[in-house]
Amino acid sequence: MSTIAVILSFVLALVFLGSGAVKFSGTEMAAGAPEHLGVAPGMYKLAGVLELLAAVGLVLAAIGVVSTSLGAAAAFGLALLMAFAVGIHLRVGDPFSPAGAEPGAAWAPAATLLLLSALTGVLILA
Repeated sequence: MSTIAVILSFVLALVFLGSGAVKFSGTEMAAGAPEHLGVAPGMYKLAGVLELLAAVGLVLAAIGVVSTSLGAAAAFGLALLMAFAVGIHLRVGDPFSPAGAEPGAAWAPAATLLLLSALTGVLILA
């Protein structure tokens, strides 16, 4: 795995460990998100679990504990999850930019993470 793929894997893992933990734990910060997005709280928690598992997969692949194929699968899984997130944000009419929007009520972060996850998956396989 290239150095840039390892760096991106760790960056994505940090982002998704935080994001997944917030979604899964149901903290006050994430309490209104499922309602705003029009998804069931259980599905929101499931997204958090998937983010946590993918983050672990990225780290384990980056440090060589598991095959790089698992790391690529984790990265592409996150890209797919973020594609759904963008779609959900668009469905509820959230703006592109977080400027002036409520926290979490914009789709630019999900779109950025989609692109970074897909790029990481490609770089892992290269």
